[in-house]
Amino acid sequence: MDSNTATADILILGGGFSGLSAGVTLARRGAKVVLLEKKTHLGGRAFSFHEPGYEGPIDNGQHLFLACYRETRKFLRAIGTEDRLEISDRLHLEFVDGSGNRDRLRPPAGLPGRLGLGFGIAALRGLSLRDKWGLARFFHRRSRAALDGGFAPNLDSMTIAEWLRKEGVSLRARERLLDPIALAALNEKSEIASATGLSQVLSRAFFAPDSDPRVGISRVGLSDLYADAAERAILEAGGIVRRSERISAVEEGPDGRIIGVRTVGGFSWRARSVLSCLAPWDLAKIDLPKSLQGAWRGLRPAPIVSVSLWLDRPLLREEQAFVGLLGTEIQWVFNKSAILGSRLNSKAGPAGSAGQYLSTVISGAHRELLCKPDALVEAACRDLARCFPAFRREWVRNAKVVKEPFATLSGVPGAEALRPVPGELAPGFFVAGDWTRTGLPATIESAVLSAAMACKRIG
Repeated sequence: MDSNTATADILILGGGFSGLSAGVTLARRGAKVVLLEKKTHLGGRAFSFHEPGYEGPIDNGQHLFLACYRETRKFLRAIGTEDRLEISDRLHLEFVDGSGNRDRLRPPAGLPGRLGLGFGIAALRGLSLRDKWGLARFFHRRSRAALDGGFAPNLDSMTIAEWLRKEGVSLRARERLLDPIALAALNEKSEIASATGLSQVLSRAFFAPDSDPRVGISRVGLSDLYADAAERAILEAGGIVRRSERISAVEEGPDGRIIGVRTVGGFSWRARSVLSCLAPWDLAKIDLPKSLQGAWRGLRPAPIVSVSLWLDRPLLREEQAFVGLLGTEIQWVFNKSAILGSRLNSKAGPAGSAGQYLSTVISGAHRELLCKPDALVEAACRDLARCFPAFRREWVRNAKVVKEPFATLSGVPGAEALRPVPGELAPGFFVAGDWTRTGLPATIESAVLSAAMACKRIG
């Protein structure tokens, strides 16, 4: 073997949640693991960074977790960072609309599952009795379907909006509750996203035997939550992590088995198994043998745009971690000052008042992706002024726009059938990632679950 070739038991392509969690699992199993990442940093499509002149870590897209993300929590526990994820004691979603009207979904303490959800819906102030009755009937049917083993297979042929109209859910109930939940989980608007994704979210959060809708949030930047600790775990187990390694081709042996990859620089890695944790659009850019071509190439991404604002005084309550906005371009506002706590050194505002670091989020941001940063900052300020009449544009002393064009899979109708099952795509070549068919939409939990599923199939 020449100097331009090296060997490994298992090559892992991609250093995001799926690649890093697979790397930890396989390296601790005793395999000689080599993880190759094209970027200079790890974290894939979920990372954080620091930039001079800006206070605190900046995430490339704010992520929420659910208590029922059991594979994710297991992974964080394995690398010693689960305590950096804070999970609420019960579900509490707070909303404010463009007229400043507030509402919240907060099931009573001590009431589990459907019963607590029912009382929470009944307490929503922005919905009429008719709206609530339609929601209650819808949730009852979804609960029955989950207990019967799943959801109708034709859901992937219609959008969320079409499905909810068919189910008798009112437009107002959709816009004030189900649309925000769907958009946060699926990163597409209900007129675009497949009904399959919402059915999966509702089942996992509310109706499955192990459901738990409590919300979790990282108290550190995403990279500090998992990327750095996972890399250390791989290295300590004898693995290798290589950054700035761009793959140009997947190489096939004379017997049709995948034998390794070749990098842009002409270096070859040989391995018993190759596990790709690349997003489908990244995998499709690589020179692939015919055995790896497939319907998955038709999958497309959905973007997220984040506008971080540093204010010279607080806007949200000190204990309020996040709030949903209704009827606005900005959909969620995260109070990073409350989330990061002492890790953030906020500068004082007028008369010694503390400033506040906010991260505002636009999911399914296809149009906003084309907007200039200044226009996005102004849009965020307009929406905040609509929802919080006290807000003033001059409070903003710094702003940062982050665009993530390839944030998640776009789960449009028909996409579910294109998602391959995590595991062997061709002899010697395995796939994992949030975009694979795990029974979940393309979330962090799907990414980690897919890695666990693929690792079980790698001999």
